[in-house]
Amino acid sequence: MSVTLENGIKQESGSSNADDGEGNGLCLICGDKATGKHYGASSCDGCKGFFRRSVRKNHLYSCRFQRSCVIDKDKRNQCRFCRLKKCFRAGMKKEAVQNERDSISKKPKEEDKKYGLTTQSLLSADILSRPASSPPESVSLEKEADYNDICESMRQQLLILVDWAKHLPCFPDLQLDDQVALLRAHAMEHLLLGVSRRSLGLKDVLLLGNDLVIPRTAGDPDVRRLASRVLDEIAQPMRQLNIDDTEFACLKAIVFFNPDAKGLGEPQKIKALRFEIQTTLEDYISDHQYASRGKFGEMLLLLPTLQNIAVQLTEQLQILKLFGVAKVDSLLQEMLLGGVSA
Repeated sequence: MSVTLENGIKQESGSSNADDGEGNGLCLICGDKATGKHYGASSCDGCKGFFRRSVRKNHLYSCRFQRSCVIDKDKRNQCRFCRLKKCFRAGMKKEAVQNERDSISKKPKEEDKKYGLTTQSLLSADILSRPASSPPESVSLEKEADYNDICESMRQQLLILVDWAKHLPCFPDLQLDDQVALLRAHAMEHLLLGVSRRSLGLKDVLLLGNDLVIPRTAGDPDVRRLASRVLDEIAQPMRQLNIDDTEFACLKAIVFFNPDAKGLGEPQKIKALRFEIQTTLEDYISDHQYASRGKFGEMLLLLPTLQNIAVQLTEQLQILKLFGVAKVDSLLQEMLLGGVSA
């Protein structure tokens, strides 16, 4: 089946309550360096933002212990119930948050995203493009993939990638050339992210999109080497970080909206889109994880490794095509190998 990427696409603010002082004291909530008086209490930017989000979103927290947790610079993210209680005890007032919202009601709310790239929209795009049978109810470890099986899985996942992009709220509004450029630029990295995610529940095995497997002990030395890298350098860190579906959806979108993609006509807009996703992910991690300190940075540190393995895999695919070892169709050629058939 001959598929062109163009046809495939066509078818388918900070607080205003801070005082004017130097803010040289300590935060009354966590003891970090205070940046001023926020909502009625001297506090750092972290506690200011936490209190604002908690009040605006009307969060109801619970304490896993005895409601007497230590809240300091290092442990402030471990119990949101006790942190919010300490905010109130320090003198922070709900009314101050409401007054701030009223004073800027004619401006976009902080929670509103200019391009609609919220955690919900990103997660929805991932779910809507996901095959109904993914992941499978059971996995046969005896169904080891050969080179043609691997290429067929890649082809299937590339079609899913195009479908996923169409569900992103801002993607249809981009110039067609920019849509194509983004889909081509990091397609291999998306394939690696996908196979790593599908394999999180397995040990020493990669589960492909067509439900075949590549074990760490694969017979082909090149396949074995690449499989080991994916398992050790991508899947294992993702497992250790306990990346949930929303975080994965954000990470996938960060990889996708790369302003350095070759052939972009509006790189500054793509940069703005990626920044919005990064702040969305950062806020989500801060709001939803007890032990979130450093997780955002650790997730971003996966990207250079992901890119390095993608380059290695692309070179291997070129070799397979050159020697006729595997069938590389027009879709793989266009999205993974530069778009020019030899």
